[in-house]
Amino acid sequence: MVETEVLVVGGGPAGVISALAAAKLGSKVILIDAKPYEAIGKKTCGDALNLAPATFLEEKLGIEKPSGDEVADNVEHLIFKTGKAEFPIQGDGYVLNRHPYGQRLLKTAEEYGVEVRPETKAKRAIVDEGVVKGVVVEDKNTKETYEIYARISIDCSGRNFQIRRTLPPDDFPLLEYSMEKRDVAVSYREIIRLKEEDHPYQNKIFLIYREEIPEPGYFWVFTKGPKRLNVGIGWFLEPRLKGMKECFQEVLHKYYYSPGSYEVEDKGGYTIPTRYPLTNAVASGFLTAGDAAFHVNPLSAEGHGPALTAGYYAGKAAAEAIEANDVSEQKLWQYNVNVMKHFGLSHTKVQLFTAALRHIRVKGVEFLLRRKILNQDQFIDLHAGKELGFFATLKIAIKAFPRYGILFQLSKIVKGAQFFEELFANYPDNPHDYPAWQAQFDAKMKQVRKL
Repeated sequence: MVETEVLVVGGGPAGVISALAAAKLGSKVILIDAKPYEAIGKKTCGDALNLAPATFLEEKLGIEKPSGDEVADNVEHLIFKTGKAEFPIQGDGYVLNRHPYGQRLLKTAEEYGVEVRPETKAKRAIVDEGVVKGVVVEDKNTKETYEIYARISIDCSGRNFQIRRTLPPDDFPLLEYSMEKRDVAVSYREIIRLKEEDHPYQNKIFLIYREEIPEPGYFWVFTKGPKRLNVGIGWFLEPRLKGMKECFQEVLHKYYYSPGSYEVEDKGGYTIPTRYPLTNAVASGFLTAGDAAFHVNPLSAEGHGPALTAGYYAGKAAAEAIEANDVSEQKLWQYNVNVMKHFGLSHTKVQLFTAALRHIRVKGVEFLLRRKILNQDQFIDLHAGKELGFFATLKIAIKAFPRYGILFQLSKIVKGAQFFEELFANYPDNPHDYPAWQAQFDAKMKQVRKL
């Protein structure tokens, strides 16, 4: 048996920042991960990171922004593209080399006193009288099973949320315990190096919508520096319509580089949650963050930045609860409030766009882009749920003729975004008022997902 104040399950971005923040604020922390130490921080993904979370960590924890070999390329634009049109959105960020960045964060956590236990697999939660007391783990080398007791356990175990799923629902009725297949995206990506000419994608990230790809899935092209690209494809797990690798090869070779013009440096598939975040991610003695709490942008599937941000809030909440000698659900509730205010509302609004894309399909997206029905500022306003004004709406209606179904979907986005903005402004500051709030949220989200 092992004892600690804070136990973090998972050494990804959410886990390592949770551990680092809690330790820096004075808590005794153990971080476990199923991977060998040298492999922690390595993940098959899109590798993108917005500048804002990196700046946030620098301000809150003094962690320097990615630099040197951690950065494959800097990003200035995200570009939505179809076969005949494209829509650029300005935004600063990085395409990372995830492994060296993750290793730096891990070593920084150790410098603040975090004990890292690699090759240690979480099995199930330890629960006593409605409080999470720790986790049963297995040493992957010796196959020994033992218990780590903790005042607070933070589940950052990824899409399978290994700890939350083992909590007894009768003891924790305010938590979710499953995920629908329609909310899981499957992806396949390759890192390729071009053999001859350089690519034209420096400082850009492309999300490409094509009719060959099940909607609202897309093909992506991320710069990885000179002559290197992160290219991949993704769509929702259900319904499964075609082979992913075959579709990936078809799009890549048709629009970019023929076989033989590049070499594959790395490849792999993965699954991620792509829906609005958990609206409650706490219980007595328990927090969850990152993919385990569905902290992934529902449209772009970018989860690195939200995981880093939520990790900070989780570690801070845990340390403050330890300091106050109070690990109750009520004491930890501020974590929910912080996440909902920081990106919970924006991710929920993005869910509206995802639902609309499923309805209007690629041809509708292409119509919006090609006819310039929305300019960049209007796109951002719609995302924020703002009214466009009478004359702007009239111009959109004229441009949209005769595709008024698309105009109807834009109207739905605005009305839904405004509803959620008002609802999130009244997010409860305590678990007692949460069920009534959640009932309103669920009723509206059910309508949205029927679009």
